[in-house]
Amino acid sequence: MKKLFLNLMIAFAVIAFASCNSKKANGVYGTEFTVSNPMTIDDVVEQMKDKDTMNVQVQGEITAVCKHSGCWITFNTKDGEQIYINTKDESFSLPKDVVGKTAIANGKALSIAKQKEIEIANGEDPDDIDWIDNISIEATGIVVK
Repeated sequence: MKKLFLNLMIAFAVIAFASCNSKKANGVYGTEFTVSNPMTIDDVVEQMKDKDTMNVQVQGEITAVCKHSGCWITFNTKDGEQIYINTKDESFSLPKDVVGKTAIANGKALSIAKQKEIEIANGEDPDDIDWIDNISIEATGIVVK
């Protein structure tokens, strides 16, 4: 009886572990949204030149993903600049095997100045935020195709 119970526990653990790690790459992550004329990342960068924030839907190829928790992805501009797309408040994560896939992110673009303002308001030393050197996007939802 003990052997049967132990085998059942092992089987349950294996199934539970496998299901936790079987996230499909394609799909909707975060809040669902209706895709409506997404911009390219280059268009977003251009339009953000004179704005602090802007609501956006942006489509591009995923060039990197957070290997720790899947809390951000990047799109590259035509010039090779890496633009971070962070999941809002880390409220959702993406699988780590999405590099090379097309994605559409829905959220808010933030200027360099706005990001620095937020970091300082959160207690960061102004001398320690020089790493912020491009716009970023705070996504509430991402569709991976």
